[in-house]
Amino acid sequence: MKKIFRTTLAALAISCTTFAQDNLSLGGTAGFGHTWLSNSTNARYQPAGNLGLSLIYSTESNWGFGADLKWSIEGGKTSTTNFDNVTRLDYLRIPLKAMYFFGQRGNAFRPKLTLGPSVGFLIGGNNKATTYTGNTKTTIETKAADFAKSIDIGLAASAGFNYRLVDRTWLNVDLNYYHGLLDVMENPSIEQRNRNIGINVGVTFGIGKVL
Repeated sequence: MKKIFRTTLAALAISCTTFAQDNLSLGGTAGFGHTWLSNSTNARYQPAGNLGLSLIYSTESNWGFGADLKWSIEGGKTSTTNFDNVTRLDYLRIPLKAMYFFGQRGNAFRPKLTLGPSVGFLIGGNNKATTYTGNTKTTIETKAADFAKSIDIGLAASAGFNYRLVDRTWLNVDLNYYHGLLDVMENPSIEQRNRNIGINVGVTFGIGKVL
């Protein structure tokens, strides 16, 4: 009888622990990669970066949902022998993500895929057009607000993993791709849309359990 009683208590304890697991986490994220504008000729490497917060909700199944709030540096660069043109577009970006986790809930290592819309609100940036004539360099700078649209919308996808560092603390690593759907220029001669790819790394902390 005592053995049955102890076994029952142990089962209840395990059940309560599982039920009490956090399924809502919040933390910081930062990323670095390459950004470009579609329909650009003579495109060159242009650094992209982002910094912000990430909120993740995971269900009892393999699905989850996430939302980020981050400062994102985008744009592109083109270059020829005598001319460089660098466009920098700074956004306050809000990606919303449907997430699929492989493996079982509670596993320390869980690969994942994400997909969802991303909205960006222009908050800064500029365009620098530089002409080289002999030993002379001439640069014309224009603020982003004078040539770029205030809102950008696109789709963001990623592949990565979550790894539990310690209890209620996860390392998140993702390879991200963003595909802009809107022309970002106010009065373009050709349509140009944001594109970027990069790696994001972050740490999230369990903050509670919601239904």
